[in-house]
Amino acid sequence: MICAFFAEYAFVRKYAQKRGETMLLKEEQYLIKWLSQYGALPKAQITKMLQKPPQTAERIIKNLKKQMRAADVSGGYYVGLDSLCRPDQRTILAVWVLLKFIDYVDPMAHYPAVYPSQIFFLKENVGYEIVVLYEGEQSLLRLLQPQDDLKYIIVLPRISMAEKLKLPQVPCLFATVDFQGNEEPEVTFYSEEAVYGTEQFLSKRVRQGGKEGGEAVGPDPSGEGFLSGAPDADSI
Repeated sequence: MICAFFAEYAFVRKYAQKRGETMLLKEEQYLIKWLSQYGALPKAQITKMLQKPPQTAERIIKNLKKQMRAADVSGGYYVGLDSLCRPDQRTILAVWVLLKFIDYVDPMAHYPAVYPSQIFFLKENVGYEIVVLYEGEQSLLRLLQPQDDLKYIIVLPRISMAEKLKLPQVPCLFATVDFQGNEEPEVTFYSEEAVYGTEQFLSKRVRQGGKEGGEAVGPDPSGEGFLSGAPDADSI
């Protein structure tokens, strides 16, 4: 499969060169779009977003750098549109969460969201926003503009912080991102019911606005009950 990709890649490049053109492959177009949206990203994230083997992803990056369309940042750990691009760590955390569902999201169906959310993605005609909160930022949730067809994934530094949040009146899921010294972090999901307990969850939803809060999200740390078709617990 890798050999077939390289053969097609070489053919397209050779044809473009004969015509005096610089032709971008589909994956290259995707990568330029993502870097223009999110800023510099770690190479490890780019490889997973491209859904290609590491050597294939490296070749795509290398060709974009040769065309002066991308550049190494911070010694090559990140890749940006140019060497002056600076990574936004809040956005990078949101991308790690997005990657848990990347198999179910079209490459062109995710992009920056309206503050305080970081990323919006579309799956099966339902919109999801990823919101990354740091310590002491609980009040930022008041700035969200919930809609009936929108769900939130709230990323927290520690899950105990969820108890102090006043949630929007739409379905929400919590997530933590823990690197544990590794390049790729462990992303863990928590439902509202799992965090608050069934009784407290129902009471909290009534106090915060009643049935408009959406259906109760079951105790499913994988996120499967929240995102139809999401990976099961074993795969994340």
